[in-house]
Amino acid sequence: MTLKKNIFMFVCLGFCLSTMAQSERRTTRKGNTEYESGNFIDAEINYKKALEKNANLLEAQFNLGDALVKQERFDEALESFEKVSSASENPNLKANALHNKGNVLLSQQDLEGALESYKDALRINPKDEETRYNYAYVKNLLDKQQQEQEQNEEDQQEENNDKEQKEENNNQDDQNNQNSEDQDQDNSDNKDEDKKEDQQDQGENKEDESKKDQQDKGQTDGEDSDEEKKGEQPKSSENKLSPEEAQKLLDALNQQEDKVQDKMKKHKLKGAKVKIEKDW
Repeated sequence: MTLKKNIFMFVCLGFCLSTMAQSERRTTRKGNTEYESGNFIDAEINYKKALEKNANLLEAQFNLGDALVKQERFDEALESFEKVSSASENPNLKANALHNKGNVLLSQQDLEGALESYKDALRINPKDEETRYNYAYVKNLLDKQQQEQEQNEEDQQEENNDKEQKEENNNQDDQNNQNSEDQDQDNSDNKDEDKKEDQQDQGENKEDESKKDQQDKGQTDGEDSDEEKKGEQPKSSENKLSPEEAQKLLDALNQQEDKVQDKMKKHKLKGAKVKIEKDW
């Protein structure tokens, strides 16, 4: 009795599991119908219902990822493909999940991540031409990107070198200008110094001429003094005039002086006075 009961219970459990599996697959097939009709939101709803009944239904998880891609919900789609690629033991399903994962990464401009995903898919299925094409396409994009980056670095380096050379030339020009200014200043200082020397020489020459004039004047005055001294020397009694003769001479000189004065007045000039020496 107990044995039959146990057998009945196992038969009921198997029937229930079979019924649930059929329900999950039926829901999944319904989602596939909605997907093919372009009703991606309804397809998403049916795939999620199937996964609520069986979270390990990887076919429904894979198709959910596709439905999310059509809605451009890439982060959620990427999560679905990663679950399939990491859990599936079916090589074909695993490779397809990696291929679709690469497509999502490519849409997000993650070229290196997409390239690695395609590479993992080709390790599982090397004959998949579509995956090989996508791999070559992304590899070409990365190579161009690398070349552009290297070219930009070279251009930047060349620009930096040109900038450094320009700064060096400017510094050299500034130094040359400074040297020229210093040279001009030295020349100006030399000119000022020469001018001072010329002025000093002129001053010395004037001073020498002044001294010479003074000496000449001194010599002249000295000669006049000697003559005057000679004139003032006492005359001998033999040459001494008598008072009558001296008076006549004085009268003659006075008349001569009057004539000279009258002549000077006529010409409106100042005449020199005649020096009369009296020896009496």
